[in-house]
Amino acid sequence: MFQTEINIVLQSLASDGLTWLMRQVTATGYYQFVIAMVIAVMLGVSLRKGFLLFQIIAWTAMVSEIAKQFFGLPRPFFADSRVACLEPGWDAATSFRAMGGKSFFALPQQSVIDAFRLKGVSFGFPSGHVSGAIAMWGGLAAVFRSRVLACLAPFLIALLAFTRMYLGVHFLADILGGALLGGLLLFFSWRLIGSDPDRDRFFAAAMTRIASSLPGILYFFFLFVLPLLLALSSLLSAMFAGFYIGLNAAFTLALRSGLPEDTGSLPIRLLRVLLGGLLFWLLSLALRLTLTLIPAAAGSAWGIFLVAGLGTFLTVWGGLKLFLRLGLYQKEKAAPVQ
Repeated sequence: MFQTEINIVLQSLASDGLTWLMRQVTATGYYQFVIAMVIAVMLGVSLRKGFLLFQIIAWTAMVSEIAKQFFGLPRPFFADSRVACLEPGWDAATSFRAMGGKSFFALPQQSVIDAFRLKGVSFGFPSGHVSGAIAMWGGLAAVFRSRVLACLAPFLIALLAFTRMYLGVHFLADILGGALLGGLLLFFSWRLIGSDPDRDRFFAAAMTRIASSLPGILYFFFLFVLPLLLALSSLLSAMFAGFYIGLNAAFTLALRSGLPEDTGSLPIRLLRVLLGGLLFWLLSLALRLTLTLIPAAAGSAWGIFLVAGLGTFLTVWGGLKLFLRLGLYQKEKAAPVQ
């Protein structure tokens, strides 16, 4: 499964047009597209369902990153110089040739593993793109209980998996590992929030005082404390932790004060999405420029955390307030805090 022959065969089909197409498809696995998808679902369709989708995607990404750090395995282009790295942005320099697994169940050569761990490049196993695709497309099908999405999701996941091997950045083992991880986490997510009573209990936990009940304690621990601890231990990037905690804080505050109704015509919904995306971009840009005025924070991990967290928080919290004033949302009756 860590053999490079599969990658070489796929790349024998390479052409400029196909490579361009594979890069576009694989881009749907990066955070820019995922953020856009979450904003579109939350502001354009349903705040609650968008938030549930975000939780599935975020926890899959976190567990995938921890698994990568635990296994610390290389990527195909580094184990074998015959495999071209067709995705821009990678440090693909290598002195190894034909050093992938020698049999179907063998790991790459130990010298390759050791050298890659010193290289400072993202590890390959399991594939975060594949586990993330299962979380996003499978999560959409689960959250909206859509048979159409359930039928479409396997095709989209398989297509993205193909791009990762074609581009030379993942072994077959990485793909299978990502699929297993993503599938398990999606299954557990469905068991936790798949039914209406389970979803009601999840949102009810956000309404309780922090120390008043076990569900409330677990809600705040997993949504705020644990991500921060993972970031402090370098198991989670500061940017991701900022996005996650910022969105969780904004949604929780909005939920406790009463979420607006998810109503509106298609143009109104599209306008909310477009304005939300613009607001996120402008706030992130303004915060980055502000941090450049503080030398100690500019470029630091906590500077990145602050930009991501505040940008996301203000986009969601401020966006909801703004859209209510503009008449793009209608206010629901506020739910009392228990």
